[in-house]
Amino acid sequence: MTKLPQTKGVLDFIQKYLYNSTNYKFDDGTTQAINVPYPDSGVYENYILHYPDATSTEMLDINIDQLYGEVMVLTDPKIERAYEYILEERDPGNTTTNVLITVGVDDFAVSDGSTTSYLHQLQNKYGFRAISVSIGTKGFDFRDLAESRDWYFAVTDSNSQWVADQISRIICHL
Repeated sequence: MTKLPQTKGVLDFIQKYLYNSTNYKFDDGTTQAINVPYPDSGVYENYILHYPDATSTEMLDINIDQLYGEVMVLTDPKIERAYEYILEERDPGNTTTNVLITVGVDDFAVSDGSTTSYLHQLQNKYGFRAISVSIGTKGFDFRDLAESRDWYFAVTDSNSQWVADQISRIICHL
């Protein structure tokens, strides 16, 4: 996470569209989510929620704002750091369905072997299913981080709600 303008697109998509599906039930614990910024995810330890903590979209929005307020630019933005953090620091427990939604603006290191290695470890250890979303029209490609080509989305100003709806449908049919 950075304070660069393109980060705003990621935050807008997550806060305005992704979490706002009526299919999600945060209040009764049916749906659980956490926000994990990258790189240097461990730096945000005091602000990253545990899985049962988010009981509403409002709580997730507040959490995103807290994380953004604590942004530190320490290293290159490598998605693998978030995957590593989830693998080592956040046990999803005994949930029946674990979905990892990666949202970003820079595909630097997406094809890096360590990024996909951590993703495969999450899939093998916890059964995570993987959806990926790239923000903007710059042609960034997060396809390698999606479980299938149908689970990769490129978000523009005109299709944000449609993408969020598709993600919700995928999750609800698992």
